[in-house]
Amino acid sequence: MPLTERFLSNGICLITEPIAATKAAAIGFWFKKGSRDEGAGLFGMTHFLEHMLFKGTHDLSASSLARFFDRIGGYVNAFTERETVCVFCVVPATHALDAMGILCRMIWESLMRDDEIERERSVIESEILSSLDDPEDVGMDVALALMYPDQPVSRVIAGSVEDVNAITGDSLREFYQSEFRNSLPLVSVAGNVDPDAIEAKLASCSSHLRFVESSVADNKAVWSAGRHFPVSRFGQSQIFCSYPISFSRSSSNWFAWALINAIIGNTVSSRLFQSLRERKGLCYSVYSFYSFNRDCAIWSAYAATPRDKTIEAVDSMLVEIDGVRKDGITDDEFRDARSHVIGELELASEDIENRMKRIARQYFFNGEVLTIDESVGVLQGLSFSTLTDLIQNDFSKDNESLIVYADRKSAKECSRRWR
Repeated sequence: MPLTERFLSNGICLITEPIAATKAAAIGFWFKKGSRDEGAGLFGMTHFLEHMLFKGTHDLSASSLARFFDRIGGYVNAFTERETVCVFCVVPATHALDAMGILCRMIWESLMRDDEIERERSVIESEILSSLDDPEDVGMDVALALMYPDQPVSRVIAGSVEDVNAITGDSLREFYQSEFRNSLPLVSVAGNVDPDAIEAKLASCSSHLRFVESSVADNKAVWSAGRHFPVSRFGQSQIFCSYPISFSRSSSNWFAWALINAIIGNTVSSRLFQSLRERKGLCYSVYSFYSFNRDCAIWSAYAATPRDKTIEAVDSMLVEIDGVRKDGITDDEFRDARSHVIGELELASEDIENRMKRIARQYFFNGEVLTIDESVGVLQGLSFSTLTDLIQNDFSKDNESLIVYADRKSAKECSRRWR
């Protein structure tokens, strides 16, 4: 069924993807604002606010909100990113309109009482401390801070325990009113729903509100190439080899990087997986990813390896990437990657939450929302030369960032070898 894009009288953009062959519905409220947009003294505020949206309104307690979704067999969740906040639910389609009403009340009628704030402060501190015990989370934060040194785009999303302790109830409520409650959301809905009924419900819940476009901080991200060997307290070495990639808002560019990523490190038949894990047994975890932010984009390869295999693992990763840079990709790799990404799209279309998120992320990316079939058409239209040109242009040694986050001995050995 066709996607619909509508604007309510108060400016809310509603994108609906009706899907007859499902009994589920997913609803997401998106705000184009994240940790990157926090000013001094506000670090961790956006993530704290996201938590507080679940803590009740004037007539719905936190437990009442939880019981609503539990009772119908659905779930409600949220996440904060560097440039986005999303509050969403997945429910049986027969309960979609009621769920829409509950989300609206959570987002626009949150009380943020002092007692709830203090309880949630402890929860968030525990979350932060838990993340500090996760080598991959910590390693990624360390790597980003070296790729974009002293810049908001690489700031830790939840802030530090000290940041969270410095947030007061008054500052949180003021932030909610000025930076969230009055900001214009994007609402994405996918599932067995009637777009007219969804629009009417959303309009009735928000007709009394007036919004402004989300203002985002003016802090252009500036890439920093180089080789860094920070000392880690964890047992395994973590390796990141990254590049700033062509910043384009075209769907073809997005999918071209999906193919490149599949060839190099994002599949079990990829070059990095086959070399580092399957042939050499250097690691359990190895993969690559790409990410587009509002003014920058990166591609990165990652591996975690035992200390005594660090040098060989870094060497092997660099050899594989150099091989792609110098010799390009093969026709078979191109065809297989395109078939893989098309298959991923088709399988992901069975996941209603994924479809809701997909249409919102597309809209934020370039304002263009494609159906699954249209996306497949873009992939089928990509040429071999498009990928090889991107690889040649973007995998530049001059722009390479190599970061090995390892114990002191391994870091010193890497420094001697790759400085």
